Amino acid sequence: MRRMNVFSIVTDSLEDFRNMAVKAKEMGATHIMAADMPRSRWMWEQDLSDPYPNWSMGHAQIFKLVCPPELKEFLPQEHIEECFELLKARCDILKEVGLKPALFSNEPFWLPEEVYRAHPAWRGARCDHPRRSRKPYYSPCIDNPEVLAMYKHAVKVLCQETGIDYINFMSNDSGGGLCWSTGTYVGPNGPESCRERSMADRVAGFVDALTEGAAEAGVDMVVHFCSEIDFKAKEISVSTACPKLKDNQIVNKMNNKSEVVVTSIIDVGVPGKPVKKIPHMVKFVKFAMKAAALDTPIVMRDIPRSDLDEAWEVFAQIKKQNPTGIDECFKVLKDAAVNIVGEEAAGRLVDVWYQIDEAYNHLSHTGLDLVMYGCQHQRWINRPFVLFPMELAEEDRAYYRKFQFQALTEENTNDLMNLQGIEGVRGFTATFMLGETMKKAIASLELAIAGIESIQEILKDEEKCSKLTLMKKRLLAERCFYRNIIHAARFQELVDRTDFENQPTCELRWPTRNDSRIEEFQNITRAEIDNTYELIDILEGNLEEIILCTTPEKEDIFLYSTEFINQLKRKAEIMLEHMNDGIRVYETHNI
Repeated sequence: MRRMNVFSIVTDSLEDFRNMAVKAKEMGATHIMAADMPRSRWMWEQDLSDPYPNWSMGHAQIFKLVCPPELKEFLPQEHIEECFELLKARCDILKEVGLKPALFSNEPFWLPEEVYRAHPAWRGARCDHPRRSRKPYYSPCIDNPEVLAMYKHAVKVLCQETGIDYINFMSNDSGGGLCWSTGTYVGPNGPESCRERSMADRVAGFVDALTEGAAEAGVDMVVHFCSEIDFKAKEISVSTACPKLKDNQIVNKMNNKSEVVVTSIIDVGVPGKPVKKIPHMVKFVKFAMKAAALDTPIVMRDIPRSDLDEAWEVFAQIKKQNPTGIDECFKVLKDAAVNIVGEEAAGRLVDVWYQIDEAYNHLSHTGLDLVMYGCQHQRWINRPFVLFPMELAEEDRAYYRKFQFQALTEENTNDLMNLQGIEGVRGFTATFMLGETMKKAIASLELAIAGIESIQEILKDEEKCSKLTLMKKRLLAERCFYRNIIHAARFQELVDRTDFENQPTCELRWPTRNDSRIEEFQNITRAEIDNTYELIDILEGNLEEIILCTTPEKEDIFLYSTEFINQLKRKAEIMLEHMNDGIRVYETHNI
């Protein structure tokens, strides 16, 4: 199998894409992921009360790029044309630079219900998450010859127009799903017509159709189909397809000899996180060492973006030094830091990177990424923490409610710890442990912030000092998100042990200090109000440089609005207006 070094880099324009491609080639890339497409908001706009399509709007499904004739009446042609034109423009740039384009996709991916009403035999597996969706979503059945023919046609056109010769597919997540697979969220399901077909034949047949489509376009394409995702259980049945594979076909990272041939080190820069461009250089080097140790023919790696372009300097040192241990890892970082800020400040910059890595390690110990699951997907960061959320006026709920990843009851939406049907934190002990973990993460961020300030004291380069100031603001904003996690958990723990049915006692005895919960309510809410105003101060004049956001009409569950600051202000105002709600459920002091 030919060797491929596949880079994935988030870019914001064709010019930026070209610049990154040139750098990638210098660093030894053979391929660039070229299909970071505009979000397919039409998927959600079919029913804005159903949050589930938000998971899939950002993927580059095959039919999002090339629409078979049979689907043209069901899919938005203008959006497909926009995406395909962007892809072709990037592929043209890569051809000029001397690199090949690659594609990351999610298949077989759900199609609108109208498709299956017109073509019932095409309906495959239900692939949504029943706790995160209001209705079922179905992927097309890849055992159906007509469905396979559409995929074959689309891949043929794709390869003819772009020259793509490597596609990495994921499945059984984010809107994609295989018939009768154990990996779908609703469990094994699909049409009776293919129930008895082996998973090996199903997967191999799909990969063959894609390979044949590419071959008809004159492209010897490498196809990697992967159903093993994060902490989900291994799908052994899918991997049984490996012996049936042909050359240049891969399933779950293995070829037809069951050899592991793919190393995937992605999400190093966490581009989808609310706070943008925080450098993760220690993790970056560790992942590079992992890739070198495994020495697979295909390596897929994220190149994170940050203000000082740290990743390129660090990667250059990785290529030069080939580190194999932690001691060598830090030498790589130190030499890269010298090139960025000079000898005198280099050690301090390495310390900053180390403390950022420590902060994220502490965050990871919570088990769930609560910045995404909580601050972002449940809008903890900009929704008010109030005891009676259902009493809020509609306009005081609408700005955050529609962007919560909650599909079921309104009771679910009011429970801060109901994270898309997952209970991440519940009760005093869990809340205490979370708080202690996040305090350590915050302490690491504060050391990183202090480190940046110490670099600025000795660095003479004004442009780099300005970039360091922006990095500092990013870390200050991240600290506010971390505090928000603590406050959300503490507030819900208090709510969980609050009696909303019975009036609290209000005796005239003096002194009276019987119920500490009134103090907890006041202190938690005040801390979150102060945290909110601090975040507002950080973001004023810098919002779009710090926070991943979009125009109000394009706001979704993964993206905040450019009205984010005003939303934060409204959150604080609502909480201040409801500070006295505590006396409705807690005995007040009289001291």
